[in-house]
Amino acid sequence: MSQTLIVCTTCKFSKETAFSPEGKTGGELLREKIEEIQTSRKTGRKVVGHECLWACKHSCTIMLQDENKTGYLAGYFEPTDDAAEAIVDWCDAHENSDDGAVPFAEWPQGMRGHFIARIPKFENGVQDE
Repeated sequence: MSQTLIVCTTCKFSKETAFSPEGKTGGELLREKIEEIQTSRKTGRKVVGHECLWACKHSCTIMLQDENKTGYLAGYFEPTDDAAEAIVDWCDAHENSDDGAVPFAEWPQGMRGHFIARIPKFENGVQDE
């Protein structure tokens, strides 16, 4: 598997507060929820946390990288089970695509309106044409 899902660990819990009542950021909570879903599905996809993806207006923010396909940056998520489920569903659809382009009809409802950037696939440090 070549997919890596990166979750911004410094994204705020909400617009009003950085931390949940338990002292976790929204990004930390979203990552935990994604990992729980992936464990139950046995996806094997790598999930990593990363401090600040510089998309602070768009928290909670994730980035999907794939060494063989187009990648994506998405945000405006809340740290909820529904958001985590939509993210994992979309990552599954991306994995099953030939080039990373998932047809709009196959996007989970919870992913629509969340994309920030499409990241071209690079090979040997050069953009694939």
